[in-house]
Amino acid sequence: MNQKQTKQKNLKKNKVKKKTAKGKPRAKRSKLSYELKLSKRNKKVRWLVIERPTGSIITESEFEDDAKKICDFHNKHKQWEPNGGIVKFLTLGKI
Repeated sequence: MNQKQTKQKNLKKNKVKKKTAKGKPRAKRSKLSYELKLSKRNKKVRWLVIERPTGSIITESEFEDDAKKICDFHNKHKQWEPNGGIVKFLTLGKI
C-alpha cells in the first residue's frame, strides 16, 4: 500500500462527531410537530394539542383558538426539540 491508500484508510477509521463551539457533541434532532385534535368525552368538547411523533398530550382546551395559539407557538419555536420532546411530567399523558 502506498501513503495515499493508508491515509484514506485512517480517515475512515477516525470518524469524529461534529462538536459545537463549547466542545460538546451536537444533540440529535428529531422532527417534532404539534397538531390539534378534537376530543368528545363525557358530552364535553375539548381541543387537544398533541406532540408528534411522541403522541404526548400537551394541553387540553375548550376553545379552538387557545389551543391553536399554543400549537402555532410550539411549531414555530420548537424549544423542546433537543430534548426529544416535552418532558413527561409536563404533559397530560399519551394518546
